Amino acid sequence: MRILHVASFLGNIGDNASHMGFKRIIDSFFSKYEIHRMEIRKFYKSYTLKDKCEFNEGFIDYANTFDLLVIGGGGFLDYWVKDSFTGTTIDFFPGVLKKLTTPMLITSIGCNPHREVPEGNITKFRRFLDELCARPNIKIALRNDGSVNSFKDEIGEHYLEYMEEILDNGYFYEPVELDPIFTNGKRYVAVNITSDQLTMKSNSRGNIDTARYYEELSKSLTYLISQEDFDVVLVPHIYSDLRAISDLLVTMDDFLIRRHVTIAPCIQYDKGANLLFSIYKNSGLVLGMRYHANVCNMAMVKPIVGLAALDRVQYAYDSLNLNDRYVTVAGSFSDELVSKASKTLHETEESVNKYRQSIDLAKKRTLKIYGQMFSQLGVAG
Repeated sequence: MRILHVASFLGNIGDNASHMGFKRIIDSFFSKYEIHRMEIRKFYKSYTLKDKCEFNEGFIDYANTFDLLVIGGGGFLDYWVKDSFTGTTIDFFPGVLKKLTTPMLITSIGCNPHREVPEGNITKFRRFLDELCARPNIKIALRNDGSVNSFKDEIGEHYLEYMEEILDNGYFYEPVELDPIFTNGKRYVAVNITSDQLTMKSNSRGNIDTARYYEELSKSLTYLISQEDFDVVLVPHIYSDLRAISDLLVTMDDFLIRRHVTIAPCIQYDKGANLLFSIYKNSGLVLGMRYHANVCNMAMVKPIVGLAALDRVQYAYDSLNLNDRYVTVAGSFSDELVSKASKTLHETEESVNKYRQSIDLAKKRTLKIYGQMFSQLGVAG
């Protein structure tokens, strides 16, 4: 079977982890297949290089040479995209979908706009959804990031009758086992923080005071160093995370930084994902802000406290009944953060087993849904 996979494969190691998780899902159903990757960033309105792509008739003709077209995972049904025919990144030209003969699976997809939605986009998005839902050779699976709430609250709950909610593909990722790059033997907390998410829209918090955010993080990490005897490893997922790391370090004690803080390399693609998630895997504790910093570490059943700046992180925990494992990073959150970190570091075997069972049950349900979608699309191993 030949699969055309359209998604983002560069610039964010969380996406890479998700796509490697998707490959493991495919392995569960198909013995022989090949995946051709196509970078969705080349379809962006902002992309101007010579190899720019479009979801036009030429793309449909190309997709029809494959046995299955997969789009996702990623937040590609966020409907804030200006001047898009569909209101989203999946910007099919009008009328071309009727020429698609290959089955299409839009999966592990987010529909959770974190920017202002231009006037008219909801109408365009609904029109796009009407076309998708009317076609039997197209299936849609939303990831567990709160996307279902966008339909319930704004787009139309009836669309959910044509969709499934599944775990993000990142829950199926397992990093290649690499030797720890830290050889002093001391346990460390792996921390992912962001700067871009601070100004994004969220329904679960108010505005974030940036200076206070870094102060609260600094207090929390200082506590973990001095009271829990941790070193700190700061893990960037994309290049903009380096800005957040730099802004954080300004607020921390110089001696503590020199002695106890390490910055992981910013490396991209699948190899970068495997290296950086091996850092997480070998850590004693994780504090994660980006969606996949949470998803992939939950999948490894790591001691973790989520840093929720966006609704998608909060929903990921709530959907698995793990709502005691994150904090909202607004206002004074350091006391809550260190309290939950201490709790997860000292939790009982029974609590860890419940954590693992919650993940395992959701993974089994997700695989069952994938099997049903593949069957409905008429693709078989």
